[in-house]
Amino acid sequence: MADPQAEPRCRTCRQPHPTVTDRGSPHGQQCTPCWSHLQTHCDNEQALEEGATGPPPPVEPRCRHCDTLQDRHETGYNRWVLLEPDMPVPSHIVPAGHRWTIADDGIAINTGTQSLPAGTICRIPHALVCPRDDPPDQLPPFFTALWQENERRYWRNHPPDIGDLPTAGPAA
Repeated sequence: MADPQAEPRCRTCRQPHPTVTDRGSPHGQQCTPCWSHLQTHCDNEQALEEGATGPPPPVEPRCRHCDTLQDRHETGYNRWVLLEPDMPVPSHIVPAGHRWTIADDGIAINTGTQSLPAGTICRIPHALVCPRDDPPDQLPPFFTALWQENERRYWRNHPPDIGDLPTAGPAA
């Protein structure tokens, strides 16, 4: 017969632990360290899926690919998303999964595939139009134009080195 005084065992690490709590279906009994690890893993997966991979403060909110300053907002799962600065657009032209709204407390929320009421304004994630990625395919012309403008700005701020320029060919 099991000892009623024994500490419950965690479903994940299978160790007795004083912080084991029922975390609900499908997680079951988990200790605080295992639960924290699972939450971090889930938050990281969501951040990668949604593109919320911006640097946290105090680092400047620059894109790690093109080095341009962006607007940075914290997500509800403690990650940071870089959004195109000064670029609020009607949600109906932004592809599902890329519509970010900013709550009154400044938290950025990706609305996923949820349809939004007519007239809703949202923000564009910089990753969608970063000039160091390939130009967007099958998006409204607005996004291609924004990508092209970002590319022009990138090359204006990052001119090629003299060694990168083609050399003169042989005399004709």
